[in-house]
Amino acid sequence: MAKSLVSMAGGHLVFGEAVSRIAESLSPLGAAGRLIAESYALVSEMRRINLEKTQAADAKEVTLALLEARRQESSASLRQLRDGLGQADLSAQDIRRCMVNMQAETVKPGLALAERRAYIELTQHFTTMLVQHHTDLTGGVAVIVDKVLNGAGATALAPAARPAGPSKPAKRKTSGGRGR
Repeated sequence: MAKSLVSMAGGHLVFGEAVSRIAESLSPLGAAGRLIAESYALVSEMRRINLEKTQAADAKEVTLALLEARRQESSASLRQLRDGLGQADLSAQDIRRCMVNMQAETVKPGLALAERRAYIELTQHFTTMLVQHHTDLTGGVAVIVDKVLNGAGATALAPAARPAGPSKPAKRKTSGGRGR
């Protein structure tokens, strides 16, 4: 790794060995050769410092732009979540009202068996829909929260979700007493 042409030591400028070699090759110019070599070294060092400053400013601008884009994405995701939750709550309320109405119809006296069975089956169907609705909603919330916290690409990198299905309850062990 080459040493810099100019450095600071104890508050003074120190020219590197390369500047001495450049000045030596400019020796036919006399004392002006040394001044030209040192002037070049100073200009070169100022360019390097300005370039670093520009690169740092550019990196800062890029970082700020990325952060602003991320903020906008997060805000949009949160708005989408809020709107979705509002709509989901209305849908769930509607499903619950339908279930209450059908349950009330089921117990009316004098109702034909086929009609009573229809109300019971529809109530079961709406119960299943409500459970699925809540399952979908919580899955959607998880995706939105993941987007807000980890960025839009995070869900693509996440491990696949386990398939939903009935889980077997753990068998309870009894400890040598009477069974219940």
